[in-house]
Amino acid sequence: MTHSSPEGAIGESTVEATQLATLRQENALLRRQNGLLQLRVERLERQVASSGPLIDQAKHLAFWDFTPYEVSPDDSWVAVDRTKAMSLMSALAGIDHWNPWGESIEARPQP
Repeated sequence: MTHSSPEGAIGESTVEATQLATLRQENALLRRQNGLLQLRVERLERQVASSGPLIDQAKHLAFWDFTPYEVSPDDSWVAVDRTKAMSLMSALAGIDHWNPWGESIEARPQP
């Protein structure tokens, strides 16, 4: 690069120095943002991992409507409201890539 005058070279180096300082500031801001985002991702990954065991257990719940069969389950079973069980399955569908509606909840016969 040739310069016609020393004043022109000084002017160009001042512009380059200003641009370099600006780029360094932007780089520092980007590094700070990157660090904050990494911390956020790590926190979110811990939250997701902590919900995994709950999701796995809920996926394997055994819903059984004993009414149509005119039998009473033993004391190893608990009663669950059908609407709330359906809400649970909907909530699971919203947070997991599992299709709870593939598991059927047999409807009670209507009179």
